[in-house]
Amino acid sequence: MARWRRLTQGLWPYLVGIRTKIVVLSSFLLLLPYLGYQYVWEMESVLRQGQEQTLMGTARAFAMGMNDRPALFTHRHSPTRLDPGKDLHAFRLTHPITLDGDLHEWQRYQQHQRNYQRDGLIFNQRPYHSEQLSLSVLTASNDHAVYLALDIVDATPTPSQDQSDLTSQDHLIVALTSPQGAFYRVALSQDPRSRDAHVTHLASGLPVKSNQHETEGPTQPLPIAAKWRTTDTGYQVEIKLPSDWVGQQLGLAYYDLDDSFERPLRAIIGTASTRTPTSLGSFMTPSAAIQTLIERMNNDASRVWVVDTHSRVLAKDGDIQTSNGVWQSSSAPQTRHGLIAWLTDTLLRPWYDRLLVTPPDHFIDAMQQASIYKGVQAQQALQGRPYAGWRSSDDGQAMILSAAYPIWLNNDVAGAVIVEETTNGIRSLRNDALETLFSVMLAVICTGVLLLLLFGSHIAKRLRRLQHEADHAIDSQGRVTGAITTADSQDEIGRLSRTMADMVGRIAGYNQYLEKMASRLSHELRTPIAVVRSSLENMAYTQTDPSQLTYINRAQDGVQRLAGILSTLTEATRLEQSFDNADKERVNLNALLDGCTQGYRLAYPEKTFALTLPEQIITLEGVPDYLAQLLDKLIANAVEFDDGAAPITLALSVHADKVTMTVTNTGPLLPSDMRTQLFHSMVSVRPAHHGADKPHLGLGLYIARLIADFHQAQLTAAHRPQQDGVTLSLTWSITQITIH
Repeated sequence: MARWRRLTQGLWPYLVGIRTKIVVLSSFLLLLPYLGYQYVWEMESVLRQGQEQTLMGTARAFAMGMNDRPALFTHRHSPTRLDPGKDLHAFRLTHPITLDGDLHEWQRYQQHQRNYQRDGLIFNQRPYHSEQLSLSVLTASNDHAVYLALDIVDATPTPSQDQSDLTSQDHLIVALTSPQGAFYRVALSQDPRSRDAHVTHLASGLPVKSNQHETEGPTQPLPIAAKWRTTDTGYQVEIKLPSDWVGQQLGLAYYDLDDSFERPLRAIIGTASTRTPTSLGSFMTPSAAIQTLIERMNNDASRVWVVDTHSRVLAKDGDIQTSNGVWQSSSAPQTRHGLIAWLTDTLLRPWYDRLLVTPPDHFIDAMQQASIYKGVQAQQALQGRPYAGWRSSDDGQAMILSAAYPIWLNNDVAGAVIVEETTNGIRSLRNDALETLFSVMLAVICTGVLLLLLFGSHIAKRLRRLQHEADHAIDSQGRVTGAITTADSQDEIGRLSRTMADMVGRIAGYNQYLEKMASRLSHELRTPIAVVRSSLENMAYTQTDPSQLTYINRAQDGVQRLAGILSTLTEATRLEQSFDNADKERVNLNALLDGCTQGYRLAYPEKTFALTLPEQIITLEGVPDYLAQLLDKLIANAVEFDDGAAPITLALSVHADKVTMTVTNTGPLLPSDMRTQLFHSMVSVRPAHHGADKPHLGLGLYIARLIADFHQAQLTAAHRPQQDGVTLSLTWSITQITIH
């Protein structure tokens, strides 16, 4: 605790300095980046609102381009309701498909896959187990063809015995209607000689044995290409149909036969019954006409969806990963050079990357390949109400804005347009604005703080110089020992320096007056005293009356005391004047103390003196007479206050960093309030009755201090450790002493 207190006391002058206060006040400049950040954040909110309105306008423009255009929608009579699994929707292919019976390249489209298990059973003779029979279907299309990919799980595969007899082998029925309304039924079975599926065109109902010689299929067969491949779990079938032969109805049914000798039919599983056109489910493919239209209208700045009344995707254009709308910068970033660019890229860029939310280069959006648009935006638009909303990407890395607008056909809603963009463009603009703002603010703050620190340091330097000059202008005794340099500046510090210089000058003049007053007073009083003394002497010679001689003798004693007072008053002045002409020499302090002590024993026979000297010989540069005079003053003071309880002790001691000469006596203690003023001029601590027969002007210890200052020593007074007397100490630094 004490250490912490000392440390605090040592640092406190720096903590309360002008520069520290300037730094604290400069910290309020940090509010500027905060206010700028709030402003940019508000601007981002405004930009988001603007993006929402702009996107809604874009969706409206797309919808207006498709309003009341029956050619885009008349051939697409959507069912009143969708039957999941029965009604199929082909998603648009983004990569070419190789028809080889291998479904590996379909893995990227697994999110569109439909699985048929118990819910897909059309006929079944035995208890159902999904691990024994199931069907997975993928339906896709491009501008020229419709593709079907089927993964069949069959625990009892039945190989072909006679390809012309479908009733003796596993087979697949594909039934559809053409855009003109013609009904086609095609049976696909395995060809053991190749991967090409065996195609049989059927008329209606289940096929009959070939030996009955019935006509199978219409006169114009459906141009179908199919591959059939056997797997460890069953079969994989890939089918390709021309898009202009596929209408709005389609059904798939897989016939699973038992592998026993009779080859009975075990189960039928599929999307719908394939016996009649009315039993088929609906089938929808993306619209090439709508796709061409939105590709012409879209500039790849947005992702555009067109959906029918059941939210099935009719067309889609654009990639949400790069859909930033009008906020996306069209120009390449310029390479910056220079010191500011280097500081920004080297020092600030890591902090910007950590503090600012950088738009991701890639994020996960499960809607990218969706064939049915799921969202409140489409639901609201299909009810005739334009709607815009925000949603987060599946990984939470991006915000996606969706604006939906209805498409009208004969006052009915025929579909909806959904336009989507991310906020990455706005985020990039926000980050660029914040980086520019923070960089400029940081430069302004650093420059401002630096200028304020330089200005504060300049002011502090001027004040420290003024304080230093003021501290050294007047010593501890009140004497003017220096001058204050006046400043030419017209500010407050300049005026203060001129005021203090004028004040020190007046104090110096007054001190000179006081210092010369003693010599002037002595000079003026010596003549009257001499006249009085000579007159008293003449009266003593001529006076014969003993009673009158008594008064004359008392008057002569008073005159003598006045002469002594005048001599004492001028002694300090003469001593200071003699310092200028004094020649210093090497003084042996051991010998000086020894000689002076012997003299004191003769001069004060009634007192006992003790001397303690070190073994080393200690010498210093000084004036022996002055040092002896200093000892005389200290001894005179000690003799006057000594009570005789112990000898008056003179000692010379050597310490690690100093050499001390002490004079110690027993007697009364020093007044606590006068200890620091003991060595000032005209200061005496004697009681009123102590030594009343002698004049005491308080100049003895003052003269001793003058001699100590001349010899660069420190004169102090303290109580003895036993608290029964006083010790006067004269201390030199070890660097001023020579020890032998």
